[in-house]
Amino acid sequence: MWDGFRKRRSGTGFAKEGVGRVSQKKERVIKFMELEENVLREVRHRKESYMALRQEFHRIPELGMEERETTDLICQKLSAMGIDPVRLDPTGAVAYIGPAQASCTVALRADIDGLPVKEETGLPFSSVHPGRMHACGHDGHIAGLLGAARLLKEREEQLSVRVKLIFQPSEENTLGAAHILRQGVLSDVDRIFGLHLFSDMDTGEVSVEAGPRMAQTDRFSLVFHGRSGHAGKPHQCVDATVMAADFVMSAQSIVAREVDPAKGAVVTIGSLQSGSQYNVISGMARVEGTCRSYEEAVARHLREAVEARAKHIAAFYGGKAEVSYEYGAHPPVLNDKEFAEQIAGRAEHLLERPLTHVPPMMLGEDFSWYQTKVPGVFAFVGCHRPGTPCYPNHHPQFDIDGDALTDAVLLHLAAVAAAEDSV
Repeated sequence: MWDGFRKRRSGTGFAKEGVGRVSQKKERVIKFMELEENVLREVRHRKESYMALRQEFHRIPELGMEERETTDLICQKLSAMGIDPVRLDPTGAVAYIGPAQASCTVALRADIDGLPVKEETGLPFSSVHPGRMHACGHDGHIAGLLGAARLLKEREEQLSVRVKLIFQPSEENTLGAAHILRQGVLSDVDRIFGLHLFSDMDTGEVSVEAGPRMAQTDRFSLVFHGRSGHAGKPHQCVDATVMAADFVMSAQSIVAREVDPAKGAVVTIGSLQSGSQYNVISGMARVEGTCRSYEEAVARHLREAVEARAKHIAAFYGGKAEVSYEYGAHPPVLNDKEFAEQIAGRAEHLLERPLTHVPPMMLGEDFSWYQTKVPGVFAFVGCHRPGTPCYPNHHPQFDIDGDALTDAVLLHLAAVAAAEDSV
């Protein structure tokens, strides 16, 4: 389904103009290109301001659909630049830069929510919200987009495309993109770009590539029902813990023996809860996990395999299994080929270094919902400073190298320049 939709969207054209208008746009694009060297110098010069922005947002992490303080601060920063923000419901914001009559509107997206993680970085700008932390780099995403917004606003007269800034709430729980899509956030957008900071990539490593980049994310919850009883009389019981444990071991062979190794898939069990007393055989066990894949046919097979194994195992032991399977919390991230190649070319020029090949990841990203509507590209940006301890995204000691923020700013500018090249 996702692949087919994207094939229909691939190569989507934009409104054509008269000869006079085209000449005017070519002149504007040339102006923007001539400014590139100066833009690069400005971005590097402003690195400290990007770091300060990131630190402001790092202090106030909020969970999905609760990012009111974060949204307030974003709107304040945009207003100070002379950009008029529009708040989304209940949180998040959008804003525009560039000519309203432009034939192409390119959206730049940053997610803004934090995680329910207790911070352990010891940084002077650590979270002031107990049990909340920007442990996935979204504070850096906000800073990067605000940094790009300032530069674009300062050069607004040179723009031949309209830029829409999207500060999206609630990415971590996969609800945000679909929620704001229902508010019409892409109704006037032709292309969209986003990025993510990753600490398992060194600072300076940047990936902008076509095709599958991140996985479809499914979630499942299984409840095994048996019959509780005394630990010394197991023959009178149906042990739910044994059923759950058998399922956990059986699930390990779903990908290993049922999925084409070239396709790529993951089945992970993240939680198993059973019993409350050492001498009581549990009558109920709950197992929760996730399936990840890049293709719809593989995703369907994973769902069928999880459901079938859970029910067969429960029946084998004389119990029952309830299966709750959330299919397609979001589709896979599939980057548009033409737009990805255009951005990659511009990015290498702005960054003054070659891009890095990074294999697709089995992580999920609800940016993919936007790509079902318009051609989109999602980039990976390294944020680990070589020679320092590396803590992965979502770790309580996760941190961002400030140099990565300049890369984020430049990538947003590359996406705008690529959109201009296409009109």
